[in-house]
Parts: sequence; structure tokens; C-alpha cells
Amino acid sequence: MIAWGIVIFVLIVIALLRFGVRVEYSADGVIVQLIAGPLSPKVYPVEKDSERDEKRAKKKAAKKAKMEAKEKDKPPKDKPGMSLNDFMDMLPFAFNMLGRLRRRLLISRLTLHFKVAGDDASKIAMTYGAANAAMGELIPILENSFRIKRRDIRFETDFISDGQTIYANVAFSLAVWESMYIVAALFPILKILLRRKPAKKDAYGSVPKSNAGKEV
Repeated sequence: MIAWGIVIFVLIVIALLRFGVRVEYSADGVIVQLIAGPLSPKVYPVEKDSERDEKRAKKKAAKKAKMEAKEKDKPPKDKPGMSLNDFMDMLPFAFNMLGRLRRRLLISRLTLHFKVAGDDASKIAMTYGAANAAMGELIPILENSFRIKRRDIRFETDFISDGQTIYANVAFSLAVWESMYIVAALFPILKILLRRKPAKKDAYGSVPKSNAGKEV
């Protein structure tokens, strides 16, 4: 009985954990981190081990160039189109899944700092007003579509520097149990994909034009 209690407790804890992505854009470039409960490992940019990674990159580039050269020599293949009926059948389920995602996704952090700089006061005023108006339209859409926990949006002017700069830091996540609720919406789409019959190929491995796109 105690063992079952521990198992149920662990499953509840896992179900409540959140996973997602955090993206930061700044003068240092783009940084992408995964969110997995209390952990947030960085996935981009990948920290490299100098010489070993350089050798791997050279081998990979040479292999890619070789593959591209082979592909150029091959005649282009016509891929058969997907059944139109299948595609139309999937659309309602796809929209349903997107609707579930919209209601479940949590934006835990939405940071946006926009700075307008230059020595032309009229130009700065126009750019500042346009940015404010665009953000004024975007924020209500985001608030109506997603849950936003923390928001920090600032507009600044600078008459000393030159040019416009932007800093963005966005983190969005889902609870594990919420993702299962959304994944359930994928089953009807998978069912439609699995019922498709593969197109018949001739002796050369290509699809005859008379059969391509025929299954509608």
C-alpha cells in the first residue's frame, strides 16, 4: 500500500511539472533554453570543444557536399500529392488542437524593451508612436489568447545613441498533464494519416503519373 502511495505521489508530481522554452534576444545574440521543471538547460548556442568540433564540422561539411553532388546528378522525382479528402478531414481536428493549446499555454515571462535613438526628434517621435501603436494592438491579442503571468514592456528614447535596439525575453510552458490533454487531440489526425494507402510505384521506384494524386 505504501509503495502504491509513493508511485501515485511521484506521478502527481510529474504531472504538475512544467516544460517549455525560454528565448532571449539581445546584443549577445539569441539564447534558447529548455524548461523542464526547475531545470533550464541551454540548447542554443551550443558550447563547442574547439579542435574536436572543428574536425567534426569539416567532415560533416564534406559529407554534405558529396551528398548534394550526388543529388544533382539524379533526375528530380515527383512526389504524389496527399489526398485532398484526408487533408480536409484533418483540418477540424488541427484547429481543435490549436484551440486547446491556446487555452493551456502559459507565458510566464514576457519582456520587451524597445529603444528609439537618434538626433532627429521628429523621426524618433514617429518611430516611437508607431511602435507603441503596434504593441497596443498586439498585447490584447496575446492576453486574450494566452495566460501571461509576468509582463515587462518598455519604450524608451535616446537622443545620444544612434539606431533602434530591442531586447526580448519570452518564456512559455505547459504542465505535463495539460500536454497529454492536447496530445489526445492528435489521435484523430493520426487515424486519418494511417488510413492512407501508399501510392503504387513502378519497377523504377517512381509513382506513375496516372496514380499520382488519384486517391482523393
